[in-house]
Amino acid sequence: MTEEATAGALVERLTDLVRDQLGVEVPSPGTDLVAEGLLDSLALVTLIVGMEDAFGTRLPLDDFDIDRFRSVDAMADYLTEVGVTG
Repeated sequence: MTEEATAGALVERLTDLVRDQLGVEVPSPGTDLVAEGLLDSLALVTLIVGMEDAFGTRLPLDDFDIDRFRSVDAMADYLTEVGVTG
């Protein structure tokens, strides 16, 4: 699978995860979910736990940065940075 296809699959899985975990339809992968009021602190915790379960990993959150979770694209970039693939 190409890097672009892998990134696309990751974005798709994350979009589904946000919908399934939070009941939020993501308008586009680049939508700022925090600014749009679709993601608050409680929902973020739920989402992080869901991501860890879905991808079978523990995310290194010791240097937590909300910007890594503002959009599906940002989440996909973050997961790729920490070695998680779609």
